[in-house]
Amino acid sequence: MKLDSLEIKINNEVKRFVKFKSGLNLVTNKPNSGRTGNSVGKSTLSRVVDFLMLGSIENIYIDEEFKKPNLEIETLFKNNIVTASLSFFDYSNKINQISRHLCIDDESESKFWVNGEIVEEKGYESFIQDKIFNISTRRPSVRAVAPKFIRNDSHRMLSTTKFLDKRQGPKDYSELFLYLFGFNNTSLLTEKRDATNLVNRRKRNSTSINALVKEQKPKSEIKKYKADAKELEDNLLTFEYSSEYSNPIERLSELQVKEDRYTEELLSIQRKVDNINHTIELLSKDKDGYLINELKAIYSFSGVAIDGALRELEDVILFHKNLVEKKKHFLTIDLPKLNEESEGLQAELSSIRKDKLQVFSDMRSKESLDNVTKNLKRLGELKVELGKLEGLMEQQSKAKSDQAEAEAQLQKILEAISKEIDNVYEFEKKFNTHFRSLTKSLHDEEYSIDLDFNKDSGACSIELINTATNPEGGKKKAEVIAFDFAYIHAISELKLNRPSFIFHDSIEDVDKKQIEDIFEEANKLPGQQILSMLSDKISEETYKKVSRNIILALDEDEKFFCV
Repeated sequence: MKLDSLEIKINNEVKRFVKFKSGLNLVTNKPNSGRTGNSVGKSTLSRVVDFLMLGSIENIYIDEEFKKPNLEIETLFKNNIVTASLSFFDYSNKINQISRHLCIDDESESKFWVNGEIVEEKGYESFIQDKIFNISTRRPSVRAVAPKFIRNDSHRMLSTTKFLDKRQGPKDYSELFLYLFGFNNTSLLTEKRDATNLVNRRKRNSTSINALVKEQKPKSEIKKYKADAKELEDNLLTFEYSSEYSNPIERLSELQVKEDRYTEELLSIQRKVDNINHTIELLSKDKDGYLINELKAIYSFSGVAIDGALRELEDVILFHKNLVEKKKHFLTIDLPKLNEESEGLQAELSSIRKDKLQVFSDMRSKESLDNVTKNLKRLGELKVELGKLEGLMEQQSKAKSDQAEAEAQLQKILEAISKEIDNVYEFEKKFNTHFRSLTKSLHDEEYSIDLDFNKDSGACSIELINTATNPEGGKKKAEVIAFDFAYIHAISELKLNRPSFIFHDSIEDVDKKQIEDIFEEANKLPGQQILSMLSDKISEETYKKVSRNIILALDEDEKFFCV
């Protein structure tokens, strides 16, 4: 897979065309112009490519540090039809093209094209997954993979292995590195994520029900209620009855069976309704701050840093309010149907009880009817309580069974993943061979990585092995570049269908000798490095050597968008 060209059209007129080369692709400012090379759009190329891979348009025209828009570009996007197109060769060496509108006001105008045909966003993403990243399943997503290949901000350039958005957690990195390091059956990664989520839901459900069981102690209560019910039943008097009924007790038993069944169904519905109403009541108690700590706990459980996801208090409150309202709406969807079913069952029970009273009216007892009615009422109450407790025990049993079934399915998927993990370890060996060589060349010190796969949990993590203590700035960026170069060499040797391009940005704080070494190593790549940097950080002699590798030279009079 190889990048071919990038084209920018403004109102259907080509304003910028960039042709990519093999090896080093340098984006810089024109030297000796007497002006600074800052703010001419050197980083814009990579940001447009990132946007084409479903990134945010804000990164193109809003300053990363101060969050202020570039007014010239903002006006351009608002008042014109600007389209970006990326052409590339896929793994069968066939040329393809993806395109997007660069618009910031009307989401409906944010259109997507694949090979000149307009498509929906979902189809656009599937095409990129397949043709660029060789992913045929839901996970990992384009936005989970793209940051590895487009390092166009300070976070990505200073994070060798933790380059994803701060909202992403261990599960995202686990899936990503299995994919990057040669795990081919990506459908198993999707199945593992779904199965893990199901197990977690089953565990939470089981924990909740077990807490109720612990509190209510249903086993001992059931035993007591059954004994009381039997005593009442045994003490029911022998009735004298009219010849109209061959056996009124049998008739009463039939009615009782129906009553018990309908009562159990009604109790089940009432439990659901009560749970929904109770949850809605809790959600409505404190509209501005209900369970903020629990929200954080949920994000933590999911491996997501909420402080990175929602940076401002106002965002937290707005996000939380929206979440609460959606949750309340979701909970109430089934209420009308449940209430209708409840009313129907109550009507049936009322009819059954009338039939029972009719039978009783034709029966004569040696004791008062009031006493019989009192015993029957108490017996009915015991039956209701028994129904509740037995229903709780059934729920506990089902929750345990569901959890065991979900865990068994997850274990089956983990075993399947373990059988294919050898490819990943083989990739690790190849990668480390090149990583040691490149870091020795750039740092005079050999670095390596240690990949750890936990067969029990299916989690995959990577540790960087070096003797340097927290390298910063230019030294860290050189480490990142060595990591990315080693990756391109490894996928080439193993003939692994993964992208062989990498975007790097702003390496001006790297030592000049290291920059020369990076240029030299980039031209040895069986792939492409697209690097943006200031020309005055390159020596005159080196600039002459790499002049043939310059794919885009900008200045104040010729910025990226020609505005």
